[in-house]
Amino acid sequence: SGENDVGARKEEQLDKRMVWKSLYKNKPYNDAHLRALASALLQLAYQFLHAESCREDPLKEKLAVMEQLKSPAMDKHFRGLARQFNRLEQEAPGEGSEKYYQSYLFHRLHHQQVEERGERQKDFGLLEAADHFLDAYYFLEKLRHYCDALGYQSFLSRQPDIGLPTGFWAFLGSSSLLDFPLIRAYYLVAQMLGQPEKEEYFERLKGLLFDNYRHFAEDDSLTLWIHLINYCIHKKINTGRSDFYPALFEVYQKAIETGLLLQNGMLQPQHYKNIITIGLHVKAFEWVEHFIREYTQMLPEGNQENALTYNLAKVYFFQQEYEKVIEKLRKVEYEDQVYALGSKLMLLRTYFELEEFLALDSLVESFRIYLRRKKDISRDVRQQYMNVLRFVRKLSRLDPNDKAAISKVKKEVMECNALAAKQWVLEKVAELEG
Repeated sequence: SGENDVGARKEEQLDKRMVWKSLYKNKPYNDAHLRALASALLQLAYQFLHAESCREDPLKEKLAVMEQLKSPAMDKHFRGLARQFNRLEQEAPGEGSEKYYQSYLFHRLHHQQVEERGERQKDFGLLEAADHFLDAYYFLEKLRHYCDALGYQSFLSRQPDIGLPTGFWAFLGSSSLLDFPLIRAYYLVAQMLGQPEKEEYFERLKGLLFDNYRHFAEDDSLTLWIHLINYCIHKKINTGRSDFYPALFEVYQKAIETGLLLQNGMLQPQHYKNIITIGLHVKAFEWVEHFIREYTQMLPEGNQENALTYNLAKVYFFQQEYEKVIEKLRKVEYEDQVYALGSKLMLLRTYFELEEFLALDSLVESFRIYLRRKKDISRDVRQQYMNVLRFVRKLSRLDPNDKAAISKVKKEVMECNALAAKQWVLEKVAELEG
């Protein structure tokens, strides 16, 4: 049952004397002896975890046994294990640094075993293969760390200091290591993030990932998708390149199709929100509505009902089906602050679009009261929404023929830095300008 699951309930402290009594009913309590027993038990637990990790990774298990069977007397058993290792390695899913490292260990062990048998080496294939896979492991890990450091630049002021040896790029660029699709993928990430103006690296990485993601370890595939997504957002869209929305939408679509954005069957709320926002931006309304109905159930529990109602209303708003927006939002009270503020703002914009100014005035007043009463809303956020209420009310009362008044409001909007839905407010001013 759930009661016995690790982490399912707060760990209870065992009383030492009770433990002692259950072990040695009539012996006097000896703290030093009990601590020695606890320490020995902990070591056994560590050994058990190691044994379990080997059981779950048969390649690791085979390597551990082969290490013990290197002597010439065990040659027959060693060769049998080597054949098993080769078969398992071919069947193992996912290219990755762990696989490269295990291939390095296997070829090194095999080379050492041949030497211990006293045979003259006819060629150095085993040693060369060991060295090749060691290089693959080293360069992949270096690239991984370097790409992580480049990624942090977008949102952290401090970055890790990842030093690369002299000649790193020249060696890698001319070596056969780039024949490994995964190493080539991280090489392209490094070029893409390091030279964001050269968009051919983005296109090459996208093509490589779309074609090869099934052959990569799941963690690597997900990391590479995230690098593509972050490049589109931080290096392009956030710098004014709105022409990158379709490319970002394509990457997100493919990431959803592959299932890689689902972790243990769950979708992170941030990905869910981004996919909807970007899909609406490129006007993929039917796809977004299908996505909402299909994937909302994969959000963490507690977010699902709010997310479904709010985001379907958002689709209808973008489609200018304003009556459907009102139908979705008017009777719903959200406990979640983000959804509550977002739904009230969407309803406000809907009433304005429909020119339902009586309903608009009523909502402006109730929204203002809500903002004042909710003490957990930060001052900055409160100010953004107070300002949008002020401007929406002003716009609803403006005479379309009073160009001077419209110009004055436009100037105020432009100069207001704390304003929710600023782009939409400016669009409404532009409509009044004619």
